[in-house]
Amino acid sequence: MNLQPLYDLKERLENAAIAGTGLLSEDFRLTRAAEQLKPLGAASPVFGKIDAGLEKLLSAPAGERAGLLLDLLALADAVAYTQGRTGAEGDLEPLSAGQGQYQELSYSQLSPLLTALSTTGSGRMEIVQSSWENHPEFFTDFRILPAVVAGLGDSYGEVSTLCANILKEMGPAVLPLLREGFDPAGKKEMARRVEVISAIEGAEATTWLQEVLPQTKKDVRAAVIAALGADPKNISLLLELAQTERGGNRDAVLEALAKQDGAEIEVFWKREVAEHSQSMKLLEPISTDWAIELVTAGLRERLEKFLDGEEHPTYEEGTEITSWCWTLGKKNSPVMLDFWRWADSHMEEIDRIVDEKNRSFFFGVKLTDRLRDIMRLTGPGPLREFCLELFDRRPEMTRYLYISFLASLLSLPAAGVFEKFAPYILTEEPDKDAERKKTLNTVLLRALGDVWWHHQEKKYVVFGGQPTAQPLDVRWIERLTQAVCTDVPKRGGGSPFACYWENIAEFDLTMMRLVNPEDETSRRLLIPYLRRRLEKTAQPYTYSRWLFQLGGSPREILGGALAKNSKANHLYTVWQLMYDTWQALGTEETIALLEEVLAEGAFQKQAASHIQRAIPWTVERLRAGEDFPSNIEWSKL
Repeated sequence: MNLQPLYDLKERLENAAIAGTGLLSEDFRLTRAAEQLKPLGAASPVFGKIDAGLEKLLSAPAGERAGLLLDLLALADAVAYTQGRTGAEGDLEPLSAGQGQYQELSYSQLSPLLTALSTTGSGRMEIVQSSWENHPEFFTDFRILPAVVAGLGDSYGEVSTLCANILKEMGPAVLPLLREGFDPAGKKEMARRVEVISAIEGAEATTWLQEVLPQTKKDVRAAVIAALGADPKNISLLLELAQTERGGNRDAVLEALAKQDGAEIEVFWKREVAEHSQSMKLLEPISTDWAIELVTAGLRERLEKFLDGEEHPTYEEGTEITSWCWTLGKKNSPVMLDFWRWADSHMEEIDRIVDEKNRSFFFGVKLTDRLRDIMRLTGPGPLREFCLELFDRRPEMTRYLYISFLASLLSLPAAGVFEKFAPYILTEEPDKDAERKKTLNTVLLRALGDVWWHHQEKKYVVFGGQPTAQPLDVRWIERLTQAVCTDVPKRGGGSPFACYWENIAEFDLTMMRLVNPEDETSRRLLIPYLRRRLEKTAQPYTYSRWLFQLGGSPREILGGALAKNSKANHLYTVWQLMYDTWQALGTEETIALLEEVLAEGAFQKQAASHIQRAIPWTVERLRAGEDFPSNIEWSKL
């Protein structure tokens, strides 16, 4: 049966629904479709019903046509859908191995992910990430897996990196697709394929890597060479390549050789560093014995040259020594500890190294910072014990207080740590040795800034992830609320503890990182402190929310605090603050604060009249037992 007249009629009815029924009698294509439908109407009752409906529509008065048109269109749609079918000609064949699996997933389920993987623009990263976290099974589907592989060449680097990480986690099942169509002379997408294959197979990829190496170029060649480092059997090949490769490819050779061990490798690296000092940067992540001995010996040799002060390093020599300091990486061993003992015994001389214009290179500070980083990331052992004693042995080195305090938190009972170190936090202005005491106060505050209450894991941790030996003594909170010297340098980057537009003192950020909001003593101590800070500062949004976290209220202070900077009080910011109040403190406290804020009337000029209408309306709703209105409801008033 030829159903084309039905589809033609359906199309004309849809056009009439858009254009209006006034033109129905002039639509010659509708008339023609009606004529062509009559044979179908004679052959089938359902088509006869459509034909009768069409005649009724065309003969009806103008005022009745709209309803008849919609009824007829609904009937034509229903019949058309019953006649539909899907399929393709030919025999069914199994999917090729490695191309993904068939899954009972509709296109509508996969469409957002497929679009994110195959288009450009913002927002795609979040779609792919959330899909992987919530529906990892999507990625094995034969429609998605090839798109993930193609995503290795995405122009947005973070998307391509995410695709690579997903494929690595998916494991060996993706290897056939990664090797299919691989182009040794290709671009970054092919280099990413090599990276993923190597991550999955490790040393087992050697045979394939050696096969493709002669045809590789540019980024792909560097990736293949670096991947060869996963298999110690490739040492001879890599040593040969070190003699022939140049530029980035040679760096890839060195990166691969740095992962190896043995006498032959040690000899190579001694020669390499002697001839090309800049190559030592590739040893930063390496902690083999030969790498530690090479780096510490090289750094010590370069520092000793200038310890007596008779010779001054040039700018280039200073830059090289700085690079050697960072090449220490996270290394930890008896040889490493010997280096730190030597550095400690010469720290004053190292601090005095300056250039020909008497400008310091701060080598001592750089070394101390590196020691602190290593200690924060390594567990109990000789290095931590060395750090525990540093400040006791060398109290004149004020920056050692930072290291010894953190080592103590990681190792010793909390009460003893407080009793030993808390006196360095000044609670009254010092009358003698003021500068030294203020310096130690600042150093200890900076060290406390490295300690966090981990809300998810319910424990205190030191920056880097290690937990403290015991929960922080709550007396630290009381001591800090009494501190008088609270100036401390800002930490780098933004803070998740404050509203981004408010410039919160680092001391208060440190305090809030330390507090366990579930501890009653901490809440009792901090709520009055935060109320004082709210009253003094022009930052009501952050301090109010901190009070909410601890079960406190900004009542009798909030209105005045908002008035100090009315330009910040936009419609959305005021709504969000009051909504947070309602969620944290309940209806009665929220009504009191809304009325306080309204009485002050300090709002951004363009939003003032809107907020002044919204607040009384909200109070009325809350008193009637309703929920706090949404921001959309506020904006529509």
